[in-house]
Amino acid sequence: IRSFFFFLGILFKRYSFDIVFYYPRHFNRGLNANNYYINYLLSTCDNNNISYILFEEPDFCSNRRSNKNAVGFDFIFLIIILLRKIIYSRDIINTDKRIGKILSFTFFRRFHFNNYVTLSQSMLSVFSTINQSAKLYDLQHGIIYNNKKSYIFNGSVAENIYKNNVMLLVTGSNFRNLLVSNDNSEYFKKNIYVIGCNNKSKIKHNYFNNNILITLQFTSDHSFVENRILFDNLKEYILNLNKDFNFYLRHHPRFNNEIDISELFKEDNITMAPDSLDMCFDLCSVHMTSYSTTTFESALLGIPTIFIPSLDLSKNFSHFFNYPLYCSINELSCNSLYQENSIMLQNWANKYYEPFNDSYFIKLMQ
Repeated sequence: IRSFFFFLGILFKRYSFDIVFYYPRHFNRGLNANNYYINYLLSTCDNNNISYILFEEPDFCSNRRSNKNAVGFDFIFLIIILLRKIIYSRDIINTDKRIGKILSFTFFRRFHFNNYVTLSQSMLSVFSTINQSAKLYDLQHGIIYNNKKSYIFNGSVAENIYKNNVMLLVTGSNFRNLLVSNDNSEYFKKNIYVIGCNNKSKIKHNYFNNNILITLQFTSDHSFVENRILFDNLKEYILNLNKDFNFYLRHHPRFNNEIDISELFKEDNITMAPDSLDMCFDLCSVHMTSYSTTTFESALLGIPTIFIPSLDLSKNFSHFFNYPLYCSINELSCNSLYQENSIMLQNWANKYYEPFNDSYFIKLMQ
């Protein structure tokens, strides 16, 4: 209802912003339903008189709360879904462009913006025609690797990017270099900007304290069989480890009960992790996963990752990112070795997640 009245209001009142930030609700992973990926961008805008508006896309499969500072995009989102049914086309990009054109003459006819910054490439085609003169950016929110179809595949840039003339805002030079070196068209060479991120690079622990954070990967991205394999491999792996270890399980943000893990909690040393990732890192000195991007976040804090062999997915970190540490949990019990590895991991991660360059971001938005 609030969304309906907001967009009804912009039919009659002129709005103008330097930036439209758009993201799906499942990215509200911080305290008070904040979005970690854009918080530091918003602070920069606030401190430099850059006007912006937050549009939050509904996610009916997520239990994440809405950001109180965001405008719910629910009403327009439902209109878009309806128009996608009416405007039949095998090409979803062209369909969304036609929808954007309709919205530009109706609800957004008095709404102006210079830049559009989105997460997970959401609504790029729609906003590209709502305002054809605006610059469109996709903000990196996870790891990028060669043949990740939403970015590049077999040397070709993803259609959603090049057809909408999208520029990428990435967190580190190594991600940029990876895309540029595998792009046959040289599109990325001219359209990727390294702005860094909210890099909290510091050594968190000096020794292994027997507490292990396990980031789970059970999502609808996998088939039931694949999720079951991930679960069975996880169970077998951790139940064979030292009973003195404490395991804290953290679900993927898009987990939607794809698999039942309750049997794991029969073990006294297995429990759910705190909601806050920062609290998880305060508590645990080792991270364990099949292939979670939390590997980078933990490395920035000098926390080693132990990979659980499953579906060959952990090999991406050695193949694409040259992850420098592959050792057993017992080796990390040596304090001097733990500290040595912490520094090595932090140096590695800093090449992928550089400190935020606020002045560069401001320049791009001008």
